[in-house]
Amino acid sequence: MAHYDPKDRMKRHVRAFIYLSTSLGKESQVADALWQMEEVKEVHIIPGQHDIVAVVDVPRHFLEPDPQSIYWFMLDRIKGIPDIVNTDTLIPILSMSKWSN
Repeated sequence: MAHYDPKDRMKRHVRAFIYLSTSLGKESQVADALWQMEEVKEVHIIPGQHDIVAVVDVPRHFLEPDPQSIYWFMLDRIKGIPDIVNTDTLIPILSMSKWSN
């Protein structure tokens, strides 16, 4: 079973799943703005409590906890997008994916 970094190297990036709620009818505009960011690897418009889930891969800063790297990305980049009403962020401890090589 392959893990996020199967070679056990020090992580250079932090992966997170960001759930976003938008103003009514603004899902596509927010999704487009997210997609323009280099750190955003996937964007999905979804039904339910949240409108969008974005998968991000943010550079990890040496001696900085992983949640802190995501926090700065959220403040610097995500919070500036108009029509985002709320966010929830999940930072996985261990990831397994059939998409990864």
